[in-house]
Amino acid sequence: MLCGMLVLLANCAAPDTNEKGAKLSDMFATPEWAKFSNSKPSAQRRAITPDDLVSADGRCAAPVEAAPVQTAEAPTDATSDASAAQPGAPLVAGGIALAMTECEVVHRTGAPSSVDIGAEGTTRIATVTVTQGANAGLYRFRAGRLISIERIDVPAPARPTRATKAKKSAPPAMRGSQQ
Repeated sequence: MLCGMLVLLANCAAPDTNEKGAKLSDMFATPEWAKFSNSKPSAQRRAITPDDLVSADGRCAAPVEAAPVQTAEAPTDATSDASAAQPGAPLVAGGIALAMTECEVVHRTGAPSSVDIGAEGTTRIATVTVTQGANAGLYRFRAGRLISIERIDVPAPARPTRATKAKKSAPPAMRGSQQ
């Protein structure tokens, strides 16, 4: 009985061999999405230019050419001017991924707190530390490309302390007496 049920279930799960070109061996074939692709991402193909590199003071040579960040309500001129004036505000909305250039990361995180630039042989090594905003972290670059991201603990803003009121002490109750 159990064997008969298993055979019926196996027939339900088997691929339809009535289709033209379908084979029973296709059931065990690797799907296209799971096959290895040896091609490199397009971001790796583009050469790094001096405009993609951060200077020692945390600035990028090329200006940002991106659409403004859209919010739920229409921004007024006063709010858009205020957000552009903030030095640590991100210029481009979006996530941060490995292999991004130094300036792409800085445009998404906002102004860095510190930038350390060095060399390992002839390869440029940069470490950008961001301590403000949602993307606070330590970003390490090799040859202008992001190779690692480390979270840093940013202390929470100090909460104001409340003044404690002196509690009134109740008079001691007397034993055996009626009130």
